[in-house]
Amino acid sequence: MRTYEGAEKNIRHSPWRLNLVCQLAAGLPLQEALTQLEFCKKGKAPLVQEVLKRTSNLASIRHGLQISQLEVAECFATKGVPLKRIRIMGRGRSGKMERKHSHMRVILREIDFKLRIYQAPTVGQKKKWFLLQQEADRDGRRAQAEREELRRLEKQAKEAMKNQT
Repeated sequence: MRTYEGAEKNIRHSPWRLNLVCQLAAGLPLQEALTQLEFCKKGKAPLVQEVLKRTSNLASIRHGLQISQLEVAECFATKGVPLKRIRIMGRGRSGKMERKHSHMRVILREIDFKLRIYQAPTVGQKKKWFLLQQEADRDGRRAQAEREELRRLEKQAKEAMKNQT
């Protein structure tokens, strides 16, 4: 299965709190993860959603995979390099304070629908994965037709430019 990596570095946010948002999306089909993040009230949910979309665009450009054909294999945040600042305290004393930063990493992979249908424990889940497979196939065929149409139009434009000269 093809995998695609996305990352965001030096996010001015606590890695612990950012990881809570990342765990919300991890393990879900991409469309479902984007929907979950759309309604999440956490502050960095739009950032995680943006990174997921950017990585799915990478998959679309490289191999023509659509959002319905991808799942979030991994999504996590790690500790970044903090900014060290002075903390002023009473009686003329001072201390050290750190402004936390995070790095986020996202890995998307192509869904193996046959395996998911086989591993589903209930009939309802098998039906859910089967319907998702049909939707993904439909989206893939539509995207393929659009790419072929673009190629055909580009070819016609090149021929028209040759005929003009």
